[in-house]
Amino acid sequence: MSKDVRKIKTERDIQQALLTLLNSKTFRQVTVADICQHSMTSRSTFYAHYLDKYDLLDKMVDGFTQLFKSRVNLRFNQIINGETDALLRGLAVDMADNRDALLTLFTVHEPNADLEANFRTLLLKEWKQFIKNSGGNMKVPEDLMASMGMNVQMTVIQWALAHGEVEIDAVAAAINTIRKAILLQIQPED
Repeated sequence: MSKDVRKIKTERDIQQALLTLLNSKTFRQVTVADICQHSMTSRSTFYAHYLDKYDLLDKMVDGFTQLFKSRVNLRFNQIINGETDALLRGLAVDMADNRDALLTLFTVHEPNADLEANFRTLLLKEWKQFIKNSGGNMKVPEDLMASMGMNVQMTVIQWALAHGEVEIDAVAAAINTIRKAILLQIQPED
C-alpha cells in the first residue's frame, strides 16, 4: 500500500514540476534534468515512471482528456438546452482542482499530445452528431455550423477556466444569445 502512495506522490511531483516549468519555458526547452531538479527526483526515478518527457506529457494530456470526455456529453447538452448558468458553474466545479494545469497544458501543442486539440475534437464530434440527429434543413454547411458551435463551447471553457464564476449572469446571457443564433441555423423555424 505505501508503495502505491509513494508512486502516486512521485508522479504528482514530477507532473507538477513540468507544469511549473511550462510557466517559464516552452515544452521543447524543458529537459528531463529540469523536471528532475524541480521535482527533487533522480533521473532513474523519473525513468522508472516515464519513458521521456513526451511520455510524461502524453500521460498528463490523456488523463485530462479522459476526464473531459466523461463530462462532455452533459456539458454539451447544457449548452444545447440553454442551461448556460449550469454549464458555467458546472465547468468551474469540474475543473476547479485542475484549473492551472489545464490552462498551462492548453498552451502546449505537440503532435501527439495537445489537450486543447483533444477538447476541440471531442466537442466537434458532439456538434456533428447533434446536427446529424437534428435532421434539419440547413442552408449553411454543416461543418461550418459544427465548427462554430465547437468554437463557442471551447471559448466558454477557456473563459471559465481563466475567470471562474466572475460575472456569470452577464456571460451566460451573452452565450445564450450566440447559442440561439447557431441553433437557429441548425434547426430553422419554418
